[in-house]
Order: sequence, then C-alpha cells, then structure tokens
Amino acid sequence: MGAESSALKSCAIKGPPVTLPSGLAVFPAELQDGRVASVFVYKRENEDKVNKAAKHLKTLRHPCLLRFLSCTVEADGIHLVTERVQPLEVALETLSSAEVCAGVYDVLQALVFLHDRGHLTHNNVCLSSVFVSEEGHWKLGGMETVCQVPQATPEFLRSIQSVREPACIPPEEMSPEFTTLPEPHGHARDAYAFGMLVERLLSVLSGQVSVDVLRSFRQTSHSALLSPVPQCRPALRTLLSHDIFRNDFLEVVNFLKSLTLKSEEEKTEFFKFLLDRVSCLSEELIASRLVPLLLNQLVFAEPVAVKSFLPHLLGPKTGAPGETPRLLSPALFRSRVVPVLLRLFAVHEEHVRTVLLSHLEAYVQHFSPEQLRTVILPQVLLGLRDTSSSIVAITLRSLAVLVSLLGPEVVVGGQRSKIFKRTAPGFTKSADLSPEGDRFSRSRTFPMNGLSDAKNTSGDGESPPPSPPAPEEWPDWSEPDNSLVCTPVWLPEPPQAVGAPRAETWAGPGGGVLVTSGEQDAIPTSLPLTEAKPLASSPPQKTGPAPSMDDPGQAKPPKVASLERCLKVPSELCLGEEFTIQVKKKPIQDPELDWFADMIPEIKPSAAILVLPELRTETMVPNKDGVSPGMRFSSKFAAAEMTEAESEGWGDAGELNWGDSSW
Repeated sequence: MGAESSALKSCAIKGPPVTLPSGLAVFPAELQDGRVASVFVYKRENEDKVNKAAKHLKTLRHPCLLRFLSCTVEADGIHLVTERVQPLEVALETLSSAEVCAGVYDVLQALVFLHDRGHLTHNNVCLSSVFVSEEGHWKLGGMETVCQVPQATPEFLRSIQSVREPACIPPEEMSPEFTTLPEPHGHARDAYAFGMLVERLLSVLSGQVSVDVLRSFRQTSHSALLSPVPQCRPALRTLLSHDIFRNDFLEVVNFLKSLTLKSEEEKTEFFKFLLDRVSCLSEELIASRLVPLLLNQLVFAEPVAVKSFLPHLLGPKTGAPGETPRLLSPALFRSRVVPVLLRLFAVHEEHVRTVLLSHLEAYVQHFSPEQLRTVILPQVLLGLRDTSSSIVAITLRSLAVLVSLLGPEVVVGGQRSKIFKRTAPGFTKSADLSPEGDRFSRSRTFPMNGLSDAKNTSGDGESPPPSPPAPEEWPDWSEPDNSLVCTPVWLPEPPQAVGAPRAETWAGPGGGVLVTSGEQDAIPTSLPLTEAKPLASSPPQKTGPAPSMDDPGQAKPPKVASLERCLKVPSELCLGEEFTIQVKKKPIQDPELDWFADMIPEIKPSAAILVLPELRTETMVPNKDGVSPGMRFSSKFAAAEMTEAESEGWGDAGELNWGDSSW
C-alpha cells in the first residue's frame, strides 16, 4: 500500500465526523487535486477487517457499490478513503419518495450483483450499511462482513456479530441446530435483511406508488422475504421486475445507465419522448439525479437528444413569453447544472463543444465573472485554432456573446483605436418604412417650393377642382412698399381655373394686356406659358413712374405688391426641389437695373414689357419697318431698347452708339 499511502498524505479532513451505530466514524475530506472524499476511521485492532473490506471494494466494481480510493494506517487508526458519501440514516429525512424508491432499487441491484456475479453474501444489509452519494445514488457499503457463500459458517457469523445489525439477523441463526446454508440458498440471509430494510422504508414510498402496488409489494415482503424458512425466500433478482419499480424516474435512470447497450431505435424512441416523461418529476429530483446522467458525452452524441431534449435542459426558466420550455429554476440551475457545465468545457471533444456553444447564450449569464475569465473564455478561445471550420465558426459567434459580458478589452485584448467613423447624416425625419395598411403609410402630397401642386389647365377642356391653395403671404406693412409694379405683358388670356384666385387685367397701352397681382390674389402655378405672336407696332410709350390717376388715358394702377416668388411649372423643377426650404428675405433692388438712373433724363420705350422674376417671355420692339419681331430676354436684366432717333440729350454721339438695335 505504498502508493496508496502517499496518495492519502494529501487528504485533509474537512469537517466533524458522523458516528455509525457500530462505532465507526466517517469524516468528510478533500484530496490534493480538489476532489471531495469520505474517510472511514477504524481502530487498529480491526486491521484484518479493514484489509478485507478494502480488498472487496477494490475488486468489486459496480455503480451501486461504494467506490474505493485508498487505505492507510495513521496514528489515530486505519483510514479507508472512499468517494464522498453520507450515511442513509442522516440523509433519509431530506429524500423524496421517488428518491427513496430509486434508492431501494439501487440496493437491490447491488445485492443481485453480489449474489449472481460474485457468489458472495453481504451478511449485514441494514440502514448503517447504505450510503448516499453526492449525485443521490444509494451505495452499499459495510464490506468488512462480505464473504463467499460456503464461508458463511456459524463461526464466521459469530465473529462479525459485533458489527451486524441485530434486527437484520434471520431467525434460523438463533437456532442451536443452525448450519451453513447450501449454495443455492446462500441468498436467503441477505433476502431476509433486505425485507426488514424495506419494511422501514415502505411508509416513505406511499407517496410515490399507488396503494395497490404498495400493498402487493408489502405482501411479497411479508410472505416471501421475511419467511421463517430460508428455502422459501426467493432470489432477489425476481424483485427487479416488480411494479413498484416501474415508474418514469426509474425507467429513465436505468435507461441512461445502460445507454451504451441500447440500439439506435431504442435511443431514438427514448429521447423523442424524454421531455414528456421528465416534466412530471420534481425540479429537485431532475437536478440531483438526472442532470449528471443527461449532461455527458454519450448523451451529447445522440442527435435526437441534442435536437429534442437538451435545449430544454441547457438553460433555466426565465418567465419570458414565447421562450423555450425549461425544466429547472435559475437557483437550481446555478447549483446543479453550472458545475457540470464547467467540467464539460474541459472535455475536448468536437460534438461536446458544439452542443455547449450552440446554447451558450441561454446559460452564460449564470456563470460568475471569475468563472467566465478563468474557465469559459480560455476554453472557448481554443476553438479558434482548431482545424474544423464548424468549430471556428461557432467559436466566433460565442465570442460575440462573451464580449457583452466581459467587455472587448478582456475578450479581444490589445490596443484598440477608433477606425470606423460615424458619418451617417442625422435626418430629422426618417423614411416611411411602415408596412402596407398601416395608418402611417398613407401617401401624402407635399407642396413644391411652398406652392400647392395644382394640375395644369388647358384651353380645350375643363380643369379638375384645384388642390387647396397655398397659405397667403402678407407683406410686411411695417416697411414702406416701394415695389409697386404695373407691367403690361403680351400674353393671351388663359381660361380661369375653377375656384382659383382671379388676376385683374386692363387694356394696356398699344393694345397690350396689363396684368396686376392683387394683395390677396396669386397667379396659379397651372397657367400655361406660351409664346406671344408678333403684333403690329404701336406708338412708342414712355416708361417712367406709374401713370397718374388724373390721366384718363392711362389704366388705373392698383396698389399691389410685386410677385415675390419664383413661379415654375412642375416639369421645370429639379429632383427634390419641391422639398427645398425657402427663406424669405427682404427684397433688395438690383443696382444693375438702375445703373444709368442718374444719367438718363428721359427714356421712351417702344413697348411695354412685363418683368416676371426668372420667367422668360417675349417683348415687342418695333424696327424700322414697323414690324415688331419677337426677341427672348431674361426679365432680370430686361431693359428697353432705344433707336438712334430717340437718343437725344447726349453730348457726343460717338460715346454710345444707340443705333445698334441688338444687345
């Protein structure tokens, strides 16, 4: 036991002991590698019994038998180190009826293994010989009383009588004629002890099984297991198929324990309906007993389990509407599932890592920051160096989840700088992305440059009702109105649109049409612009200040303001011009229009012209032959043309040649 002794030197006691009825003390302990364990301390005079128990524990390996770790001799006695367990007498009050039923089944399986495979008899089946592991499994211990069936002589039984439970001793051993049982009935002693153990636990099982099943099992126990005749006691393997052990929890546990022995059809059928069978169990039972069996490499390798069941287990309940149904509460998930997940991240198997990272977002928030930095992040980063493209892809997606929890400085590391700038324009109004049928998705007609969009009218047909007129623009009465304009234009009178404001017209000098804009009237945008045809020449008119009211030969000029807005038809607008915000400014007279105002004593134009802002029209200028040809000009730079005969009052005719009729 040299190697075992050196291994035990690193074992440290971590709590007070629990003393069994036989006087044996059980201490909780921790190994050097961090694993937890239990230490059974025997007296030195029982060294032979301890060596016998250690021998059986090392050679007999079964999930329902206590697992041996090491054994050594210390100053205070002999230490037998096993997996971390606690006596059933201590843990019984905290167990549910389903766990008790499963525990009884575990003990039954351990006895069947000893009898059928080892040809051994335990000789001391009682509460003090049963222990409960951290996973909730019941373990059969007390191996110092185990022997071969032929070796169970009256002398051997008397030698171990001090450690045996008196209530579990069968009645035939009290008889003076008692002899060694034949090998076919070597199980009779353990069958009687198992019946006594079940009698103490049947009151707990009443909440797990039906009354009829419980009555049937009690009757079997009394009539068969506790029979006074050893030959009438049945083999314990006959009880494995009893109805008391047929429930969802036990069937799930037994199937998972023997998963490697099942066919593909059986595994597919099992995992397809596993969620329905597990949902009826308590959360504590699922967390303590099923989580270690379900979260392992074998289950992760089953495609049906990965698709149909694991999404419901790899994540706690959140109460969010529409979430995937979960099995465990957040508290149970952190206490039972998180430790298992931490161990699974150390498993470097592709299918295990794929399943863990696929559901990382569902459970990553339940790790502590320290666990994320020291365990999860280093293990996830290993996937970036793997040759599998799928592992690299899912690793990158998982790193995006970890960035939100740990920050880019921890996940990415290194010096970071601002590379991508925010250059998106800050629109005050976003585009209409409402779906069809939404109340915000109605089409709206926006005015162009502040003017309502009225349809063009033609002289051949009736115009439809115009759109609502644009808001009226009132002049600033606080300033003097010096923009009174009365300008005749040679345009045919278009038909008036229904409901549109009407412009006033008078006959102008020379047969022209005088158009004035009223204070509340506006020229509609739908007026067609046509070229004026050449007309007969008219006598030259004098252009000067507005005609006086006393002159009967002149038209009465209304007191109106000039057009302050540039009128454009919709076809002449540029793309997006209708959304241009116009800023009203105080009109300033262009000094170029009055460039020679102080130099010209008197100018007599040959025809009246209309000055419209940024509108092109034609003016009639008589030539020497009395014909007025049309000539286009810009109204902004419009000026009257003078003939050579009219250029009077200049001192030198050579300075300005007014004979040239064209500019």
